[in-house]
Amino acid sequence: MGTQARIVCEDGPVFTGSPFGARGTVTGRLIIETTATGYERVIVDTNKVGAIVVFTSPHIGNTGLNLEASGTGNIQVAGIISRDPVPRSSSTHAKVELEAQMAADGVVGIRDVDTRALTRHARGRELTVTIESDI
Repeated sequence: MGTQARIVCEDGPVFTGSPFGARGTVTGRLIIETTATGYERVIVDTNKVGAIVVFTSPHIGNTGLNLEASGTGNIQVAGIISRDPVPRSSSTHAKVELEAQMAADGVVGIRDVDTRALTRHARGRELTVTIESDI
């Protein structure tokens, strides 16, 4: 079936998907991000250092990244969860694709996940999750 990845919630549930970005294992507090746009602003936010962000919008990555404009120079979150990240951006302002920058910054990601089920499970509580890729 190929390379697998999974999210293990501290309280038991496991969600499976496919890896993207850096490979490895990362643990952090889960942040649910419901905005439909602005993923770049979310992942470079220095208040989210070490967090794992689940995007409820099914597609992220369509505008690529321009981290010079963000002022941080790199992605600040430890992990990204998305149902269907876009592999190639459509913006002429993009300097790099999301997945390439994740790999360069050591940010572990998981795609092809039922983000709706994960969000329902996590809603209204503090939750720590672990992303394991290449299992």
